[in-house]
Parts: sequence; structure tokens; C-alpha cells
Amino acid sequence: MTSQIKKNTWFLFGIFSLSGLLLAGTAYFEWGRYFLSVLWSRPFLTLLKVLLIGAFALWVLKRITLKFLPQRWLKWVYGIFFLPVLLLPLFRCYFKVPYVFCRACPNKCPWGIVRSVVFPAFLLLNLSNRFWCAALCPFGTFQECQAQISPKRFKLPSGIELFAYVVLLLVTGMYLLTLFGTPWVKFFEMGRYTWVEVSVWVAVVILAAAFFIPKFWCRYFCPVGTIDEVISSFRRSKSAS
Repeated sequence: MTSQIKKNTWFLFGIFSLSGLLLAGTAYFEWGRYFLSVLWSRPFLTLLKVLLIGAFALWVLKRITLKFLPQRWLKWVYGIFFLPVLLLPLFRCYFKVPYVFCRACPNKCPWGIVRSVVFPAFLLLNLSNRFWCAALCPFGTFQECQAQISPKRFKLPSGIELFAYVVLLLVTGMYLLTLFGTPWVKFFEMGRYTWVEVSVWVAVVILAAAFFIPKFWCRYFCPVGTIDEVISSFRRSKSAS
């Protein structure tokens, strides 16, 4: 890695880390919601949708021109605006398991409000060379920085990739609980989110592991990445037949 690339990597890593810590600290306190209120505002949520439309336009442009897009700038822009929305449920969620029970949530966060738009958009953008995961996703960008910063690598046993499908099945099952209005959903309620409970510690472990196992979250936990892998496997098997 050249000196300039290494500096850029550390700078991006530092900005994302600082943003996450500020978000976590602000979300922990009740009064913090006042400062985070911009994330719930209609203009900001509309901006997210505009950025997704812009991402589709860039995707089409890349397909037509066959030219590389300025990925460094894309990572900055989409990281700045999507990172707080994607990260906030970890630090401020009505449920013990974030991201999953949004449909049953009485106090929706920005992710809960826009998820029905952004989640399908992520999947559609991935249909061509994983455009969302490779060029836009803040979590993916952060883990790329981690992999470039850490020189050590651990190799997990073969077959461990199947764990991603287990996670996807669990997430799907928990989401289905909200569709049927089952009282089991109440088991996951937390009320006012507690700082050290459940998902925060899980996130810390995943974050630490990503320094030694590249793209640890993307490869073994992320539903977007797993669904994309299922679709890609189906297309490969269809092409081979």
C-alpha cells in the first residue's frame, strides 16, 4: 500500500470511527434525540431517496460507458449520509435485536421509516457486480479500511460461510413474527435502550473480528450480502446448465 493510499485509508477510518462514537454517545442520552432530530426530518429522508435514485443513475452510466466511477468520492458521500441511519438502531432501538422488528415498532427510527425503500434498493443495486456493497455501503467501506490497516489474517474453517444463511433464516423468521402479530415479539422488547445490552456487545465483537477476518460482517452476517450471494449462485447454476 502506497503512503498516500494508507493516509487516505486511515483518514476515512478515523472519520467513520469518530462519527460512530459521536452517534453512540448522543443516542445514549434522552436529550440526544433533539440533536439527532435531523435524521427524522422529511428533507433528510427525502435526500436518502434522491441519493438512491442517483446511485441507480450512476449504475446505468457505468454499464453504458464501461468506465470506472470515482469510488472514493462515492464512499464519502454515501458514507456521510447513510452511516448514521444504518448505525443508529444499534444504539437506540425499541427491541433487543435491531433492524428486524421495525414493522412492529411504535417508535420508529430513520431506518425503520425508510427501510421498505432502501433495503430493496440495496438488493437491486447489487444485481450488477455488487454495486452497493462494493462502492457505496458504509459498513463495507469501513471494513475495507480495517482490512487494509491490519496486517494479520485469520482463516476460518471451510464451510463456516453457511453461517450467513443461518443468520438470514433467523432474521427472516423474526421478521415473520411481526407479520402475524404474535405475542412472541414482546419477548424482544427492551423499552428504553440499555447501553451494554445485546446488540452493542455483538457489534463490538464483529467490529474487532473484521480487523483479522476481511469483510467479517459482510460475509457472515449481512442479509443484503447473503441474499445477493443466493441470487448469484442461482444465476451461476443457471448459466452452467
